[in-house]
Amino acid sequence: MMKKFFLIVSALMMITSLTAQQESEELYTRAGFKFGLNYANITGDIKNTDARVRMHLGAVIEFPVSQRFFVQAEVLYTAQGYKVDENGEENKISLNYLTLPIIAKYYFTDKFSLETGPQLAILANATESAEDTPDEFFDSFNSFDFSWGFGAGYKLESGLFFQLRYNLGLTNINDIDALNIDFKHSVAQLSVGYLFKTKNNRRQDPNIE
Repeated sequence: MMKKFFLIVSALMMITSLTAQQESEELYTRAGFKFGLNYANITGDIKNTDARVRMHLGAVIEFPVSQRFFVQAEVLYTAQGYKVDENGEENKISLNYLTLPIIAKYYFTDKFSLETGPQLAILANATESAEDTPDEFFDSFNSFDFSWGFGAGYKLESGLFFQLRYNLGLTNINDIDALNIDFKHSVAQLSVGYLFKTKNNRRQDPNIE
């Protein structure tokens, strides 16, 4: 009885190992691009601000870890900011960043994924619409920003994908010591992108040599 049990367990382990090996051969890295809209605002000590609809675009690369778990690294130019009423006049604040999101993606189906991960950002420029922007305006904001993203994605076999993400700012972007205020970014993103097929991906089709 014991011998049969061990034979069955050994057979199951062998089948599992062969299946895992076959599945791992189907994994491949894909690079591409994405672009979309930002719904950007700030939270914190500055009140009565309004959101701005702006844009983002850049390059992405998706690395496989397992059949269901992937990591997506991105290099994006993302336009953020907010609107604020100053003496009855609307002032549009533009804060544009170069960002590096590192996103963990879990595919709970072949197409749908849940996503989360950190985003590092460097301030590229800062302007306001109410008046000519002085050089000191850029210096009034922290040049580094850190946020955490939460979202979901949908990817087709062709490589076309869609993402919905919310980036929660964790860094105080105020860099004026005399102003004891704290405010952070709050950005919702809707993206569309494409991951190019690799040589390994094309080889999965038996009709393509």
